[in-house]
This record gives sequence, structure tokens and C-alpha cells, in this order.
Amino acid sequence: MTQEQAVLERTPDAAVRRSLSDRPVLMRYLVHTGRFFRTKPLGGAGVVIIIACVIAGVFGNQLERYDPETIFKTTNPEFDEALYEKSLTDPLVRLTARPEQLQKGETPILFSGPTGEHWLGTDGLGRDLYSRVIHGAYTALYVGLGAALMATISGIVIGLASAYFAGATDFILQRIMDTLQAFPPLVLLLLFGQVVSSPTMTVNTISLGILGVASSTRIVRSAVLATREEVYVLAARTVGGSDLRIMFRHIFPNITAPIIVTFTSSIGVYILVEATLAFLGLGDPTQVSWGKMIEEGRRNGVADPWMALAVGGALTVTVLGFNLAGDALRDVLDPRLRGRGGRAGF
Repeated sequence: MTQEQAVLERTPDAAVRRSLSDRPVLMRYLVHTGRFFRTKPLGGAGVVIIIACVIAGVFGNQLERYDPETIFKTTNPEFDEALYEKSLTDPLVRLTARPEQLQKGETPILFSGPTGEHWLGTDGLGRDLYSRVIHGAYTALYVGLGAALMATISGIVIGLASAYFAGATDFILQRIMDTLQAFPPLVLLLLFGQVVSSPTMTVNTISLGILGVASSTRIVRSAVLATREEVYVLAARTVGGSDLRIMFRHIFPNITAPIIVTFTSSIGVYILVEATLAFLGLGDPTQVSWGKMIEEGRRNGVADPWMALAVGGALTVTVLGFNLAGDALRDVLDPRLRGRGGRAGF
């Protein structure tokens, strides 16, 4: 036996460390998620906000303490029974007394501050503000996600076709996008609102989705232009791959990073625009909307600022969450930023 063989026999077997790719799928996702939250705490906070907003929108009926349309009333504390009896026979009393003194019975609890019964207070009609904020999350998510999906999917199809085929196809499609971007967004939204008899959530979602097609198309087109001349694309053409197969099998998987970032960031923008439309009176009158509640709170802001502050805070935190998550995903998915702390294990 040689000296080297003797040394190897006396050396205990070293434990081989398993790589992350050898672990179960669930374990890999947990490790990636933990690394993302550790390296991108602001992005992790944005993800938590998004999850909370989704839970509020999907399970709002279970989270609401009361029906959002229920009007809460209380006995009128300023009612003066003696003055009321006197006003029945004396018209002068009815003219000089305050209405609250002559209102018999119960009155709505208007613009109350936070209490144990109403966590965020009540609005101008006496409805529970907490329940309406939770219910408004559904409207925000419906419009935000719907418009972002519509704009992103349309942008993928148009951007892929425009950049891949180039030539006349690219020229015609890009001029259409230029025309769409030339109109002021608010003017187009007003035009869409006038076409239908009454604006609904679906109409507003389609309108916002159409407005976002141009920007999504430009982002996809620029990514495809940088990818279509790669070696693997040229190899696919050489072996006779069809145009559809090359676009969706070879090019599309390699441009998903900017698409995911654009989709995530645009949701917050659409939620904010939907609230703006509702604030201006162009939202769905049958749905609870944060913008509509902010406008109602603004009209009584000097005397009762709590409503505008509470609803405005919910809108601000939601939009901030989507923006933070979008920025973090951009840092993680963009290879150029990984060397500056953008790596999160994905």
C-alpha cells in the first residue's frame, strides 16, 4: 500500500454539500423568497402590501364588519322636545331654531372619528368607513389587474410582431402606437366615457388597457430588437423553425424580465388613474371606489378630515406597494444591476 492510499484510508469521508438545485422545489422557492426579503427589504414590504390588498379584495366579504351600504344611526342628542312642541304652533320657532333641535328620533352618524364600533369612523351618510375601504380594494384590483393584463398581453403580441417582422409591419404598427400616444390620456378617457351611457368598471378597465398598449408595445419591441439576432434565434431559423415557434419558443422566454417588471409597476398606475376617474365623477356609480370616497371627504375636509386621510392613506400604501415590488423585481431580473446588490437568488 502506498503512502497516499494510506492517507486516504485514514481521512474520513467529507460531507458533500448539496447544491440548491438538488433540493425539493418547495425548498428552493422558500430559499429564494427568504433571500429576496433579506436582500430587498423594501421590495419585500411591497410584496406584503400587495398580498394584504389581494386578500382584502378577494375576501372582502369575510373581512368586512358591516355591510358597506348600511347607514348607522343614533338618537339625536340635540333634540329639544319642548322646543319641538312649541314649533308645532309657532312658525317663528321653526325659522329661528337649528334643524338638529327639531329633528325627532334617530339621525345618521356622520363623519365620526375612529371608535371601537367603527374602526375608521363613518362617511357623510353614516356608513362604516372601514367596510367601504375594504370593499373598495376589490374595485381597485379589478381595474388595476384587468387593465395591466390587457395592456401587457396586447403589447406582447404587437411588440413581438413589430420587431420580429420589421419592415412595413413595424412601420405601420408603430405609427398606430404613435397616434394612440399623441392624444392626451384624459381626453381619451373622457371620450370612452361618453361613448357608453354609463361608465362601468369593465368600460374603465378596457379604456385604461387601451391607453397602456402603446407603452407596453415599445418596451416589448425594444427587448425583441435586442434578442432577435442572438445565436440561438439564428440557429432556430437555420433548422427551419416557423416564425410563431421562434417568437414564442425562443424569443419570448428571454424577454420576460422587462415584461414582468412593466406589468407589476403598471398595476399601481392604473389603480391611481381609476381613483382619479372616480374622483372626477367618471367612475362606476354602482361600485365603492376609493377615489369617490376621497372626493366626498375633500368636500368636508376642513370640518372632518379623517375620511380623506384614511382612504387616501389606503390608496397611497397600495400604489406604493406595487411600485416597491416592481423596482425590486427590476433589480433582481436585470443582469446589469445584480452586481450592485440586485442579486436575490433567482
